[in-house]
Amino acid sequence: MQRLFLVLLLASLGTPAYAEEALFSAQLYPKFQAKACTNCHEFFDKKRQGRAHNTHKGRTVEECADCHDRDTTGFEDEEWFARTGLYVSKMTVKQTCESMKAAIQAQFKSKALLAKQLEKHLFEDPRVLWGIEGATPKSGQLPEGQREKDLVKGGLVEWKAQVLAWIKGGMRCE
Repeated sequence: MQRLFLVLLLASLGTPAYAEEALFSAQLYPKFQAKACTNCHEFFDKKRQGRAHNTHKGRTVEECADCHDRDTTGFEDEEWFARTGLYVSKMTVKQTCESMKAAIQAQFKSKALLAKQLEKHLFEDPRVLWGIEGATPKSGQLPEGQREKDLVKGGLVEWKAQVLAWIKGGMRCE
């Protein structure tokens, strides 16, 4: 009886911390707001004066590879663009989370398939890795020797641990 009580007590002590880590708002939302993410996703957003309407006005897609080449970014030129409207700065926690899940059509997938696809995108996509501090040798590197300073902090190990905690916690958007 004492042993059962001790096991239940220890399990209950760990629950609040895990529950907190499993919330999108606790660890992931602030990381999704890093400029390395939002600058790319807001690129074509006229309302937010995205770079296509600001510093890159009038440039064609073909011209992108002139500056954002493999030597600069670490990945293929045609992979440079992030999907627009997926999430942007100033979205709420719920809006950010739901828009990410909607982009991979979560409503048509089992939780297992959704988790697999989220892991693949968030852990392997070169554009995502570019935005994570220290994830690749070219993380944050921009043309002309410049660097994006507002990267996802904590590195790849922390990023993966937090994403996995969220996924294992049910991928809740709160």
